[in-house]
Amino acid sequence: MDRLRIALIDAVSTDGWQGPTHAFQQAARSLSGMGHDVMVIDASRVGSGALPPLLTAQNRATATRHMLASHRLAMQLAENPPDLVIAPLRGGIAQAPLMARACGEAFAKTRFALWSNVPSRDRLIAGDAEVGDLSPVIGDAMERQCLSLADALIVDDASGPPVTLGESLNQLPHVSCRRVARPPLPGPAADVQEIVLVGTFQRSSGVPEFIEAIEQLDRSGVLGGRLVTFLGPIGDSRYGLSKEWLGQRAARWTFRFRVVPESNREAALVYAGQAGRLAVGISSDGDEIEAIRARCPRHLTHPARPMSDGDLVSGLAAAISSALHDAGQDPLPETEVDWKDLLENILAQPIRAKKTTSVKISVCVLHYDRLPLLERALSSIPETIDGQDVEIIVVDNATPMSGMKDRIEAVAGQRRRLKVLDLKERLPQAAACNLGLAAAEGDVVAFLDDDNFYVRDGLARLAAAASAHDVVVTNLEIFDGHEGAPSSGRLIFLGEAHSAGLFYNFFGDTAMAVRKAAFAPLGCFHEMSCEYPCLDWVSLAKAYGRGLRIGVLQWPAVRYRRDTARADIQAAKLDQAGARALVFNAYRGRFDAEMVARYAQNLELGDL
Repeated sequence: MDRLRIALIDAVSTDGWQGPTHAFQQAARSLSGMGHDVMVIDASRVGSGALPPLLTAQNRATATRHMLASHRLAMQLAENPPDLVIAPLRGGIAQAPLMARACGEAFAKTRFALWSNVPSRDRLIAGDAEVGDLSPVIGDAMERQCLSLADALIVDDASGPPVTLGESLNQLPHVSCRRVARPPLPGPAADVQEIVLVGTFQRSSGVPEFIEAIEQLDRSGVLGGRLVTFLGPIGDSRYGLSKEWLGQRAARWTFRFRVVPESNREAALVYAGQAGRLAVGISSDGDEIEAIRARCPRHLTHPARPMSDGDLVSGLAAAISSALHDAGQDPLPETEVDWKDLLENILAQPIRAKKTTSVKISVCVLHYDRLPLLERALSSIPETIDGQDVEIIVVDNATPMSGMKDRIEAVAGQRRRLKVLDLKERLPQAAACNLGLAAAEGDVVAFLDDDNFYVRDGLARLAAAASAHDVVVTNLEIFDGHEGAPSSGRLIFLGEAHSAGLFYNFFGDTAMAVRKAAFAPLGCFHEMSCEYPCLDWVSLAKAYGRGLRIGVLQWPAVRYRRDTARADIQAAKLDQAGARALVFNAYRGRFDAEMVARYAQNLELGDL
């Protein structure tokens, strides 16, 4: 096997733990020992370098942290693309690099494998999300994209596949981990003096069940004078499990206990693995269980799903009682992943990215009384792409000036394929866009406002990506004022925003390209008999609701002029309630109702 460049991506933390995961620590050792060039990348620490400030539809960095980190990761990896990327499913950290590959921008020869772990949806439904935090819903959208774009899903028997993510999961080849025996850790000689629950102080770590089991052991006299320790990240939630909650629960306890806040995963495992301590782990996340079993000589692990049906408490109490009086080892054999075998199986999977092809393209430019800006927009459109002429349709939406057709033709110059639709009565924007679409002869039709313009290769990249999607939007390079102004930020999108798109426009902007054969039969831009707010959001939600594939260019194809003087005083911008009603109808129910309901429940906690 040739020497490979392999990137192991540790995702942005969703549970308070910091530091590399056990699986990727073992992978780095094994793969490096096989002679491969291995880099472990902490996605939460990827720098933005020369990037402008990153912006999203929701201006809360905590809620959109998965999007921001994934985009920065794509920019970093593209500087020297690896042969193989292995990234966890949860959080969807591989979304931006995978989307760049799907759009033909980068990573054409890079394989992507996802490490199966508990998805954001399941963690949200289990009750561990913060009040009003949209990040699990955004993470879910990114995870679903990853499942539809990656090359393999690594399924470990210790955790199993994330079955709740539905049809996207079935499209992706599964690669099973083969496990080999490893020598057990030397058994401790010291008696257990301290029982340590290792995990975040959350329901998903089995905290309520562990407490019930300890209380049973105390009542029966089995606990003795042993110390009980809660070790791991602990939040300060007013509405969930917290130090205050524990203080109230512990008011009548007669046994000794303490809380040790620790966010460093390595430090926690070192502490729990010392002599005289029994490390307890309760989780449906196989990697958390494996880390405790591999690092703590005396351990007890329950690969169970907390808050589920079944008598977890009685079984846990019996297991702890047994562990206090013997070697404290799980009955399961000590094993580890055979990374050599796993790597061979991953490399046997084909790269699933579709190749982009040359297409016949038209560009529809909407104009109203801004000829100097229109001239700049038109000059950014190349005469040809891949040897094919680019058609331009300018829709002048009833500019109150005579001779507009001649004026537009004059600023356009000697364009071989130019059409001017000189409207005499002003139309709503959606209707004007649909007129331009109907007049276009290209297989792919791109849309551009007259005050924006394409970067050097922007239109060519949009056209190529549209050959592999039904709709392609682009991240936008924002500028204020004149065209030579420096970037004020980069506005990034998700394309297919799934359930997250119900709340904010994570889909994209009307500076997009569509395959006419797919977009036109479904009603094109959403038309009403009057103007309405957020044409881009509503129309893209409509496309998503009807099953169209929406891609997004990671490297901006368009410089987008932000009108800071008018942006906040337009009536359409103020009617956000109306926009959300239209978006909801456009979805046609194509969202995860259980997850959205759970998110809504959490929002209401703020009113308690």
